Amino acid sequence: MIIEIEGIDGAGKTMQARLLKQSLEEKGHKVLIVKDLESTEIGRKIKEMFVSDTPRTKAVELFGFLCCKAHLFSEVVGAAVRDGNYVLCDRGFGSLISYFEAHGFERKLLEDMASIAVPNLRPSLTILLDLPVKEAIRRNMSKQTFSKFDNMGARFFEKQRQVYQTLSQQKDWRVVDAQMSIDRIHEEIMKLIGP
Repeated sequence: MIIEIEGIDGAGKTMQARLLKQSLEEKGHKVLIVKDLESTEIGRKIKEMFVSDTPRTKAVELFGFLCCKAHLFSEVVGAAVRDGNYVLCDRGFGSLISYFEAHGFERKLLEDMASIAVPNLRPSLTILLDLPVKEAIRRNMSKQTFSKFDNMGARFFEKQRQVYQTLSQQKDWRVVDAQMSIDRIHEEIMKLIGP
């Protein structure tokens, strides 16, 4: 089973992925957490390029993300699912679409390209940790280090949040209020996963 945890920067995705992994493992499940730009060597190399100050177009970024996603799913996620693991994606297809749609790409194009990059595997459940932008920015200010993605600004995060909210209308998406306490959010996520 593939579960994606989505939300703008500062929503608590990484923390909730870790808590969910721990709870599922306590129930006897095998669990793997993945991130597009961190879980493979290709992803790490592309991330190095993306966080550098080297100028590049959004189209270059889009194809880089698609390359990461295609490699991650073909080399890591597919094998983990076949072995009966839960795969928790700390960001996923929703992040790809929300980021690039907020930059002006059309959703249909992004969805078609994602389907080419990953033709067979899709999440069974996507959890959107919804958080107002002002609170996300406040939380991000406490980070030790900042990437260019953290510094996109309130206007961009508002666009991205709006895209997430429209994506969350799909039947395999659920929304959790990310303003609640960490423990309360985790409880809500566990309810969504079910027994």
